[in-house]
Amino acid sequence: MHAQSKYKKLGAELRASEMSYRRLFETAHDGILILNSKTGQITDVNPFLESLLGYTKDEFLDKKLWEVGAFRNLKAAKEAFKVLQSEGYLRYEDLPLETKDGRSVDVEFVSNSYMAGDKLVIQCNIRDVTERKKADVMKETKRLLQYEKLKLESIADATHELRTPLAIIKG
Repeated sequence: MHAQSKYKKLGAELRASEMSYRRLFETAHDGILILNSKTGQITDVNPFLESLLGYTKDEFLDKKLWEVGAFRNLKAAKEAFKVLQSEGYLRYEDLPLETKDGRSVDVEFVSNSYMAGDKLVIQCNIRDVTERKKADVMKETKRLLQYEKLKLESIADATHELRTPLAIIKG
């Protein structure tokens, strides 16, 4: 009887752990795909990625990564998958993906493989960096505008310096 209650307790702990990790997966503010490491087929996708790209879970599941519309335009997707299979890690800092409705989303794409029980799986974390990219562009634009302003001020000063002796000579 003691062994039976120990197994029940372990079972309850295992279910609680699974529920905790499932909750993390489903509430993450990054997109997450789980792939079969041999075939590249998508075995799980979290709600954030569905929302980000506009595809339903059914449109992701059981398709290979490069068969999903958002990734279809990636010419090197199959080659990248081969690298991921052999290296176990792959990262793109700035990867444009297309949403189902045709918008472009800039993402950081980080994939790695690990053992999940007795199976090797690939996890792809997809972070929307669109706002960060916009902020970087704004920052660079401000820097360039400041540089142009300084150039104009220098030209104005040089022009003034030249006009003064010319006015004296003319007068």
